[in-house]
Amino acid sequence: MQDDLTSSCDNPKEFWRKIGKIGIGAERQRNIPMEINLEDGSVSTDPISVLNKWKNDFSSMLNVENCIQPSENVDSKDQDKCDYLLDCEITSEEIFNVIKKAKNGKAPGLDELPVEVLKNQTALSFLVRLFNVCYNTGKVPVLWAKGVIVPVPKCSSSDPRDPLSYRGITLAPATYKLYCGVLDCRLREKFDASDIIHDEQNGFRKDRNTIDHLLSITSIIESRKLRKQSTYAAFIDFKKGIRYYK
Repeated sequence: MQDDLTSSCDNPKEFWRKIGKIGIGAERQRNIPMEINLEDGSVSTDPISVLNKWKNDFSSMLNVENCIQPSENVDSKDQDKCDYLLDCEITSEEIFNVIKKAKNGKAPGLDELPVEVLKNQTALSFLVRLFNVCYNTGKVPVLWAKGVIVPVPKCSSSDPRDPLSYRGITLAPATYKLYCGVLDCRLREKFDASDIIHDEQNGFRKDRNTIDHLLSITSIIESRKLRKQSTYAAFIDFKKGIRYYK
């Protein structure tokens, strides 16, 4: 089985299909029961109560209101400067570079348009106009603010009647993801060129990996052990840190 899985490493779809066959994937495919735990400890099977519980739990978790104050360190003179990389019109080349990296066969969002239908010249011309309207006005289609949340169990031992024991995977419109991809490429290029991000930041950076830090800390520990010195490290796992910040 190990050799069979190793041979499929270059084909993610085939790899996970084989994983599902040996039961690991089946744990994540269990049906969600039409019942939930109430605040008083009782269990409800009323469809309306179940749906409201799911709605309220995910809404309170995802719709966190943060009061973001403008930085006091921002120089008003800098705000008037023109940055060509960030201020220029979005080009068809930028969009094409993002589209060609988009994988086929992915679930679509509410618009039910898979990314495959956007991989042509007609769609590309439309996206250029759409993205530039969004970029210049700061406004996006209302549909982009909506997504289909697919709940996936975090682990097999979690309570299936607790909505927060599921990880919500949001299916967003392909056009929205492509637009975000264009902005992401611009910001990465800007940050790398300006040396804004600290060199110690390896996560979410091109040609870098958090494994690089593991190599560094391993080398430090081994070096200190040779000198009979103790090493202390603190690792912080922020709860739901991806969903919101303060």
